[in-house]
Amino acid sequence: MRGRRAGFTTRASCLLAAGITAMLCGLVLGEIDLLRAGVLAAAIPCAAALLVHRARVQVANRRSLDPKQAVAGDSVTVNLTITNRARLPTGALMLEDKLPTRMTGRARFVLDSLAGHQAGTVSYRLPALGRGLYRVGPLSIRLADPFHMIDLTRSFTATDEFVVTPRVDTLTSRELPRSDDVGDSAGSHSVGSHGADDASTREYRIGDDLRKIHWRSSARTGQLMVRQEERPWRSSATVVLDLRADAHDLSPSSLGPPDPDPRIDSSLEWAVSAAASFGTQAMRTGREVSLVTDPDQRERLRFSGASHLAVHLAGVRETGRRSLVPLGGLIRTAARESALVAILGRLDPDDVQVLADAQPRGGPATAFALVLDVDSWLGAQRVSGHRSPAEATAAVLRASGWRVTVVTRGMSNAHAFRVLMAADASDSGAALGPRFEGVRR
Repeated sequence: MRGRRAGFTTRASCLLAAGITAMLCGLVLGEIDLLRAGVLAAAIPCAAALLVHRARVQVANRRSLDPKQAVAGDSVTVNLTITNRARLPTGALMLEDKLPTRMTGRARFVLDSLAGHQAGTVSYRLPALGRGLYRVGPLSIRLADPFHMIDLTRSFTATDEFVVTPRVDTLTSRELPRSDDVGDSAGSHSVGSHGADDASTREYRIGDDLRKIHWRSSARTGQLMVRQEERPWRSSATVVLDLRADAHDLSPSSLGPPDPDPRIDSSLEWAVSAAASFGTQAMRTGREVSLVTDPDQRERLRFSGASHLAVHLAGVRETGRRSLVPLGGLIRTAARESALVAILGRLDPDDVQVLADAQPRGGPATAFALVLDVDSWLGAQRVSGHRSPAEATAAVLRASGWRVTVVTRGMSNAHAFRVLMAADASDSGAALGPRFEGVRR
């Protein structure tokens, strides 16, 4: 129990005042009957207070959530079970459960009197929840006696948390092309066979042997690099998720009732869902998946399973950073060591240049991008004969060796990745599907 508030109701206060007055008058006037009546009147509120205070410690609460882990746009049902552990019945109970901080309104209920050792259940629904981490509770109960003499509030301390993960679509079964550089066609690669150049080094990680630092590469890149004497047999993929607030927008429909699918109203939600969908698909095909989201990030986040990735993405939020330039070194390293999938919003020329430099020149295409036409989420109409900013960005990345698809509002994750995977070297860049440019190496 965290806190209690007890007090006499107006009815009890009046009865207590009348009883005390009657007792005083009975003593002054010598009227025994008046004194007895005063004692009885004053005893009733006190007896009610005693009963309610005894009952407060014998009321138990249990909360359950259905489901414990939901998907964005779904609802969650909260079930509250109140048990009277005492032999005596309670009065009517008013329950109030604290809602998550991002929700408005109150969850208030009235539960009829509970007999001794009886339990009662009430439920309420949290509708159309957006992606995120939520907490419900604690519960407060107002106890009263049958005569409404006492009003007491008991506050429990227990809370429950649940997760609303981004929507995950089933993607095409076709995999990203695998690169010899990341050890897909050989069990390992040694420094002796390739030489100590950038292709056999990686960024220093905490715990690496200091004797393996490659000083020439470190001086060239401006950060510590270590020799990579063996490359992993298991292939990997890195997802770059653009979470900058300036890179995304809500659509006008978000000002009214929200769409059941949050990806329709927000390009950011589409991007997070795409990252979850691709990461889940990549893990199913045996790839290790890592994630890059924050411009202040120093190393890639690695995940042990699809559920771990989904829970992490449930809690990500837009960042205030305006540029992807600080991620340049991390993105270049990821492109050398793994297949790279970037899910991007609006980009300025510096951001585009950083990404263009990430794709290794002359090597197989290991860098792929979904460029979101954020203006389409704002309802902007495409002018015939003019390229949108997203299409201009896509053209620069293609010229640098990336494979790119431009995504507009309403396109599903599955269709976007199908277009991306269907592109090949002979693709001329013609439109594939409504309002989508093709991709080419």
